[in-house]
Amino acid sequence: MHDLASRFALFLRHAALAATLASGMVCGGASSAMAENKMATPVIIIVDVQQAQRESVAGKSLMVQRDKYQQNFQAEFNAARQHLQTSDQELAKQKGAVAQDVYDQRVKALEQQVVAFQRRTQVAVRALEKSTDTASSELMNIILSITGELAGEVGATLVLPKQQVVLHEPKMDVTSQVIERLNRRLPTITFPVPVVDESAVTSSSPSPSPSPALAQPVAKPGKK
Repeated sequence: MHDLASRFALFLRHAALAATLASGMVCGGASSAMAENKMATPVIIIVDVQQAQRESVAGKSLMVQRDKYQQNFQAEFNAARQHLQTSDQELAKQKGAVAQDVYDQRVKALEQQVVAFQRRTQVAVRALEKSTDTASSELMNIILSITGELAGEVGATLVLPKQQVVLHEPKMDVTSQVIERLNRRLPTITFPVPVVDESAVTSSSPSPSPSPALAQPVAKPGKK
């Protein structure tokens, strides 16, 4: 969710700039009025986006669903890894007991299985990340919308993410209000089912390294 938090910070900077420009347009109607009136004190509110993501009902639901899919993938990959390791051990016992060309063919076949396993792991990780990003974007969009509503209601001219504020008046922090409205508006969230692209699994093109959460190395067969 780090990228989404960055998007939120960018949104807040744009909102602050828009508010400043709007204030300048209103105050720029008459130079005499500008000379007579002092600049209005900015109204600031603060939002802890990460807390809203972490403590909201929808945010908790997102993580529970994500963890469920990750655990399912992990169980599947652990079983496949164990199968490959057992096959490798059995193949090692055949060395010298079968013709060399037969042994070499079996080694090559097992190596292909290892490559397919590694590629499937990478594709599954990308599928899980895509589903997480989709659900997280929906959650972030609602947080942004609610924050904008609160800013308008209190006449805020500046909205700051809490992570960028060292000291502030407690009343400036509207995170609890954001979470309260978020729970009412989005009591749950749909986490898209991660779909493993089988065409990508069978592709011969190289893939980026999988997530450490799922991937563990499998020894090359026949190499002892």
